[in-house]
This record gives sequence, structure tokens and C-alpha cells, in this order.
Amino acid sequence: MTLKIFEDELRTECKRLYSSLRDGSRNKKLKNKKINSLTDIFFLGRKNPRKLFQGCAITFGNVLENTLMNYAEKMGANVYREKSFLSLEIDGLFRIVDIVYNLESKANIELDKEKTREAFEALKRKHEIVFNGLECRNKRWQVISKIIVWTKETSEDAAKTAKKPLEEKHLMGFKDFFELFYVIVVKDDFFSMLQRVWIEEVEVFF
Repeated sequence: MTLKIFEDELRTECKRLYSSLRDGSRNKKLKNKKINSLTDIFFLGRKNPRKLFQGCAITFGNVLENTLMNYAEKMGANVYREKSFLSLEIDGLFRIVDIVYNLESKANIELDKEKTREAFEALKRKHEIVFNGLECRNKRWQVISKIIVWTKETSEDAAKTAKKPLEEKHLMGFKDFFELFYVIVVKDDFFSMLQRVWIEEVEVFF
């Protein structure tokens, strides 16, 4: 039932963020793009079948990020959409009772050492900003800051792929996320749902 709520929110975000795919303007813009990479040269005068796919796959990361907040709100959490007091971009920020969840949304945690270090440092900075910005000390709220990895079921699974200094305590799988709302989701169902939404809301317009 509640995974269906997440799916519905995913589809809503797809309709919004892929509007340029649906009307053909995204593809037209790609065709008019200047030569910026070796790949552009390799496909001079030919259709690059991967270019549209890659751009849409990146957009799906934004779809998941927005859906995170929409779903949290649907499930009764207090969400913080107006984050003007924050100096850094926050992906997901919501509160359940007296616990504030500051989540960084990632589809892939297989990063090189430099990017892993950057992700770790950014998470620490955002934790402090959220804690101070929401005056959590005065309100006696706890802040939990994690990177949610949509391709991994649990934090333990994500930690097997992530490099140091990221550890299991810094990570969250999709199963961990749904458990915040007392919802049990298994990997096969979640992955099947993501694939179904991608095919029906995105790939069909390629």
C-alpha cells in the first residue's frame, strides 16, 4: 500500500521533470549542442543512442530526491522545504517527533577516493548547519545525517561498496528509509517498481 504511495509520487515527479522529454524539446536541444567531448566527436553526423539515456538517468536522481521529501510529507513527517537559512543545498530534510533527518540522496555510492572524501565532508558540514539552523539544541531535537543510497537495501550493503572515510553509520539503504515510517519493503519489489516507473514514464518517450 505505502510503496504505492512512493510510486505515485515518483510518477508525479517524472511527469514534471521529464516534460521536455515528452514534448521532444530535450532531444532537440541535444542535437543542437556544441562539441564538448570526445564522445561528441565519435558521433558526429550520427545519432548517439546513449546521450539521451544518460541525461535522463541523471534526471531520475532528481526525481528520487524530490520524491523522498514528498513521500515523507505524505507519511506524516514535518518536512522543511523552505531552507533559505541553509547555506548549502540539502536533498532531504524532515522531522519525525524529535528526530530531524538530514539525508543526502545518491543513486550510486561507488565513488573514487576524492569524491568519497568530498561527500563525507559535505555531510558533516550540512549536519552542523541543520543542527544550528533549526535550533535543535534549544528544542532538544536530535539530528541524524546520512547518505541514502537508492541502489542498496541497507546501510550494511552500502558500506560494502563505499570507501573510507564513509562508514556504515553514515549510510542508509532504501529499506532503512522506509522503516522510518514503519513500512517493510523488499529489494525485488522496490527494484521492480523503479524499473516499471522508468519504462512507463521515461523510456517510452525515447
